[in-house]
Amino acid sequence: MRSDTRTPADVQRAVDGCDAVVHLAAWHIAHEPPVSDETIFAVNVDGTFNVVQACRNAQVGSVVFASSMAYGWWSVYGITKVIGEDLWRMYHETTGASVALLRYHDFVPKPYLAWGAKLLRNGVDRRDVAAATLAALRGVVSHEVDLFQTVVHTDHHMPAAVVANFAKLGAGWCDQHVPGSSEVLEKYGIELPAQVEQHDLSAASRVIGWAPQFGFVEFLQDLKARDERGEDVASLWAPGQLPTP
Repeated sequence: MRSDTRTPADVQRAVDGCDAVVHLAAWHIAHEPPVSDETIFAVNVDGTFNVVQACRNAQVGSVVFASSMAYGWWSVYGITKVIGEDLWRMYHETTGASVALLRYHDFVPKPYLAWGAKLLRNGVDRRDVAAATLAALRGVVSHEVDLFQTVVHTDHHMPAAVVANFAKLGAGWCDQHVPGSSEVLEKYGIELPAQVEQHDLSAASRVIGWAPQFGFVEFLQDLKARDERGEDVASLWAPGQLPTP
């Protein structure tokens, strides 16, 4: 059903009859072409309020909300996620509904090499995003989740010392997991960050039974295999679903 979240009647038609709602509709600051702050605020705040009210009218008891790691007071987009989470917390407090708030990292499709490099910073594979969303949905539908918030990111399983000094230790870590990968990284000009963003995802595993499965090691394995086959990886586009080598 095509609808505009800024139009209450549209949202109500979409929500009526639903047992659960996964609210993903949003504009974000990285959209190309960019959209105005006014549009971002209207869709992300007014639109979310309309979904909240429609859920209240339809007595929906299970909700998953797409928040963001950009949550905060640094931009209009960031504050829309603060307000969005608060609206759903209010909905939980006033209705008793089960609500999961998922702070996604960047999963916008990118050129293959840029996407791989992003996994070491704030990128996450879309397969992990989808799996986290489904796990959260199961949790709220079963009402095993009361009110839950988690980060949705990759987990590289790196020792803390490697995370903090990846510029110096990263190449060795890569070669340890995928022998010869540091040479491949140098060949394609993928620079290693000074440190790696890594989060404690144990609560997500404990509460909704989700853990990420696709990270930089999997990218390295794929990149090395493609390089050995002589593929033109610079022309590839990575939506997050990589074919099996």
